[in-house]
Amino acid sequence: MNGIHNNGFVKFNEYELSNGLKVILSRDESIPTVAINLCYHVGSKDEETNKKGFAHLFEHLMFEGSKNLPPGVYDKMCVMAGGENNAYTTEDKTNYFIIMPSHQLERGLWLESDRMLGFAITEDAFNTQKEVVKEEKKQVFDNRPYGSLSMEFMPRLFKNNGYGWDTIGDMDDLEAATMDDAKEFYQKYYIPNNAVLTLTGDFDPEYTMKLIEKYFGSIPRGKDVIRKEFLEEDPGSEIKDVIFDNVQCPGIFIGYRTPAENRGSYFTLDLITDILSSGDSSRFYKSLIYDKQLCSEAGCYIDPKEQASVLYVYAILMPGKSVEKTAAEIDRIVDELVSGGAKENEIQKIKNRIESRYTYRKQTLLSKADQLSHYKMFFNDPELINTNVKKYDKINGEEIKAAALKYLTRNNRVALHYLPKEN
Repeated sequence: MNGIHNNGFVKFNEYELSNGLKVILSRDESIPTVAINLCYHVGSKDEETNKKGFAHLFEHLMFEGSKNLPPGVYDKMCVMAGGENNAYTTEDKTNYFIIMPSHQLERGLWLESDRMLGFAITEDAFNTQKEVVKEEKKQVFDNRPYGSLSMEFMPRLFKNNGYGWDTIGDMDDLEAATMDDAKEFYQKYYIPNNAVLTLTGDFDPEYTMKLIEKYFGSIPRGKDVIRKEFLEEDPGSEIKDVIFDNVQCPGIFIGYRTPAENRGSYFTLDLITDILSSGDSSRFYKSLIYDKQLCSEAGCYIDPKEQASVLYVYAILMPGKSVEKTAAEIDRIVDELVSGGAKENEIQKIKNRIESRYTYRKQTLLSKADQLSHYKMFFNDPELINTNVKKYDKINGEEIKAAALKYLTRNNRVALHYLPKEN
């Protein structure tokens, strides 16, 4: 295979309403379904230090009634129309979506526009969702093996900005939050000029544009969002800690601070994660799992962010295996990449995998809508859904060696060893 090809080309049109709402339409007549994706440019990194968790809390609150719908009716109307909906929050964005039969498109657009129309959260709903978030924290973070990882990593990796806490937030901050706080947050971020609306699926573009103008066009533009300056110093030296937790087997977790998504060596580092851990022939699998049988699972991946990404390495040890020996073997494998780079056939195999992954991500309406919104939101270029895969094409062994040498160093990482609590 010579180079990376662009399979599954996604066609789309984009425009902007007078109130600043950015719209992307991508028609796909293969099935009589439409995906409506509404992405707001607000995540946990945008929160104030005494209001951690607001972005995630609002993900919950947006299902608790809107301007013309009481709590519970949004879901009911969606399900009765044969649709489904959900949302998620990251450090950088909050994303909502509905998947509906095509003939229910107007209902879906009305449901989403009504949530943007104005603050309509009741005191009861506000307090209820606070408790829901607290319970979520207990289930996902407090009572799950290695569940506290993100809460332990972030304040060590990022000490001077909003990446320094997990999206779940601080329970004391949420408990102290008032309705006035919630309304202020909504009015600042849940505005047309801070959002991207993307539709993919079987719809008539001209008719759809009229519907979008009908339901979203009259919503007033908000004040332009002023982003906090991203300030962060280089770690300077390795931060290493041992955490005793309710786990059966020890775990090794390493996080390297790396360039922001689509910036600098981002694509090279992403390719490196595949060299290290993608497939049975990867370096981690061959050494840690197959040859030396130190781990039951091991891998790495890059977590892309708007301002600075993180490359994570993880390993769950087999019973009775030495943490120190396993950590030394992980370092040996990474150091080998730093000093020697990668062979051409190894690189080409990974490029083939990356092409398959990018092609697969364009197979569903929802994934296409999500990606188009994301690329428009953060790079003002939804065409990246088609062109980003080409960024890997010219990466060679020397670039891999240089990126590994610069970023995969001891003084640019946090290393956490999770050990079972002693009885």
